[in-house]
Amino acid sequence: MSSLPISNSLAARFWDSEVSAPTHQSWMAEPAVRGYVNTLISGNPLSWPRDWFKEGLGGRRMHAGLSIGCGTGPLERDLIQRDSCSHIDAFDGSLHSLEVARELAMRAGVADRIHYHFGDFNEPTLPRRRYDIVFFHQSAHHVGKLEKLYRAVLRALKPDGLLYLDEYIGPSRTDWCDDLVRPHRQYFTRIPAEARLFDELPLPIHPDDPSEALRSSEIVPQLEHGFRILEKRAYGGTLLSVIFPAVRWSTASSKLVREMIAAEKQLLIAGHAPYHAIIVATPKRGCAGLYASIRYFFAPKLRRVRWEIMSRLSSEMPKY
Repeated sequence: MSSLPISNSLAARFWDSEVSAPTHQSWMAEPAVRGYVNTLISGNPLSWPRDWFKEGLGGRRMHAGLSIGCGTGPLERDLIQRDSCSHIDAFDGSLHSLEVARELAMRAGVADRIHYHFGDFNEPTLPRRRYDIVFFHQSAHHVGKLEKLYRAVLRALKPDGLLYLDEYIGPSRTDWCDDLVRPHRQYFTRIPAEARLFDELPLPIHPDDPSEALRSSEIVPQLEHGFRILEKRAYGGTLLSVIFPAVRWSTASSKLVREMIAAEKQLLIAGHAPYHAIIVATPKRGCAGLYASIRYFFAPKLRRVRWEIMSRLSSEMPKY
């Protein structure tokens, strides 16, 4: 876990600027990679994750939805246009992203069914038992206070509500080290020098966004305390998401993407964990739900007390 809080203002400034002048290369935007991801989730390269999800609902229509970390709003627009939800509330910590989301919703003719507002992932204020479904789309790995947010979501969902999470669940930023990145670096050296942005692959920690992968490796374990997982579809990213941003694609061979996909498949076969997954879950209720809510409330406080005690004891130990 992160022992220190991050600056929400620094993260918000990064995402405000990223909307205007993006610096990150999305590995999933590449068509061949998108087909690979779609196949892992639905078995069909042309069937997108939300197609697979809607089919799995068996005709069930959600009335009230919530999108946490909506960014510029592509998820909400898509859900409304598919008529998957009657109405969606959505919030984000980037004011500029919200401005863009509102404008694009107006242009798409769906602004009357989406309510955008500013909110802090780490200090959520959500209504009780309001939502049929809550969405996380590449946002939970930016959350420091996972327990607090999960507790709020647990209480905000209706008894038969669903949680849909499409996330990076790989190593947290403090987990990365030379040993962990070794297989990625070994593959990186096989890429021609003119197609590499770096001589040696750096640790995949975004220096400009202090919220990136803050507690990503804890997303699933913490989720399981309060939610029962109905479906989990892992879709790799173990090699691709780490290597892709470090490649100079303007000079790379046209076959490099296919080679990287093949290399990732071999890593996964060898036992490396997938770094991305779609998870569909439902809130635990009754005694199990009550216990989860209490645990989400007290566990961070107990960890903080333990950390403070250990820090004090360490500082009081005699130095020789």
